[in-house]
Amino acid sequence: MSGAGLAGDTRLPEKGLGLALEILEQVARDDRGASAAEIARAVGAPRATVYRVVNSLVRDEYLVRRPDFSGFLLGTRVLELAAIVGARTRPAHAAVVERLRSETGEAVHLFAFHRSGLLVIDEDAAQPLSDPDVLLADPTRSAIGHLWLVAHPDRRLPQAPSWRIDAASGDVRAIHEAYAVRGYTEQVALLSSDRGCLAVPIHDHAARPVGAVTLSTSISRLSVAARHVGALRDAARALAPIGALSDW
Repeated sequence: MSGAGLAGDTRLPEKGLGLALEILEQVARDDRGASAAEIARAVGAPRATVYRVVNSLVRDEYLVRRPDFSGFLLGTRVLELAAIVGARTRPAHAAVVERLRSETGEAVHLFAFHRSGLLVIDEDAAQPLSDPDVLLADPTRSAIGHLWLVAHPDRRLPQAPSWRIDAASGDVRAIHEAYAVRGYTEQVALLSSDRGCLAVPIHDHAARPVGAVTLSTSISRLSVAARHVGALRDAARALAPIGALSDW
């Protein structure tokens, strides 16, 4: 890359794009703000060349200088590009689930049903599942497992359950009766001694249960958490046409 070529143009020449991308990558790796000297060492290019490329990236708003001029950070054009890519790669259900978490202030998880059990689609990273191993092993220990039992009366077929623990017929009957009254399922202290959970089913276009959205909270708040059932049902209806769960 010639110094004359860069000096006479405010934009990078085509042959400088490779180095420019390397520089952007190095800056992205250092959230403190990488200095030009640090960038030059990392990319293995002459310091003078790196200075010129960095200055071009600053002019085009791909980089910005730190307020104290000690280094460089990613600029608005890179951040805007990242936002566009992120929006396109977000799963279709993300906005619905995130809104429900914000509205309720509780742990919200999204599950899909398949014939042999459950699949965790979106676990609340801020408030993760208390005991996922038990939840996926025994359908009687969780609200989501109760919904699966309601949705799969043929669970005893040879191809059906991968649950490690089968549900007793008396438990299943009680789960069905409770669901028939409430329209959702509930568990208290079955996975964790201080936690409870509510689960509302998600149906596909043919009214088949394909998954569920659940809300987990402390036992002390479980009775008042029932006020969120309407929001859970709204979310379930919003998730139904997305179709993301019916693929599992």
